[in-house]
Amino acid sequence: MSVRLFRWVVGVFCTVWLIMNLVSPIAAYAYFHNDYMHLSSACADAMDESWFIEQQGALALDKSAKIHLLSCHEYDKTRKIMLAMGLSENILAWLGLKALEINQHSAEDFVEQHRFRER
Repeated sequence: MSVRLFRWVVGVFCTVWLIMNLVSPIAAYAYFHNDYMHLSSACADAMDESWFIEQQGALALDKSAKIHLLSCHEYDKTRKIMLAMGLSENILAWLGLKALEINQHSAEDFVEQHRFRER
């Protein structure tokens, strides 16, 4: 009886461990990685745009920037779901860098934002 119980407990433990440490992270990556990359890039763009709007003091664009920053909320929710499902910070960081490389802007886009309009 005790050997049978021991085998059952070990079997349940191994099954749960495999699901938590192998199946769940792989499933999270497969299901969420495209959304995460899109939201990561959108949030980075929104933060850049928000910073530039704040520097210009354009109140008319301030509300638009705040609405655009809602993508950061969705990014954060997706990130937390992926972390809860067992993906590591390193994998999420790699996906974020990959998203920024794929959706990178030309140097001219960044230079244009810093040109003087008036003197």
